[in-house]
Amino acid sequence: MSERSRQQQIEDLETEILQQRLEMTAAMREWHDATAPIDNAWHKLTQWRVPLMAVGGLFAMRGARRPRSTGRLLRRTLTGLMMYNRGKALYRATRGRNR
Repeated sequence: MSERSRQQQIEDLETEILQQRLEMTAAMREWHDATAPIDNAWHKLTQWRVPLMAVGGLFAMRGARRPRSTGRLLRRTLTGLMMYNRGKALYRATRGRNR
């Protein structure tokens, strides 16, 4: 193999490597954009980690002492959260129509 063809092959490989690096950078950016909502939700959850653990501990203590009333409280809480979410969605839907 001549020196000239060897240099050309090296330049071709370097160009290919550079192109692959650019494609990888674009793919990483797309991946970051696609997973951003999950990352943000996880970050919010970790911010509330200590209070959630405290509430979970209190809820577990109450559940050990009064399992029936704790289940009732849990159902009422979940129903309230679902009603809140449905009300918020309904408000957003009706607010958009009036414009």
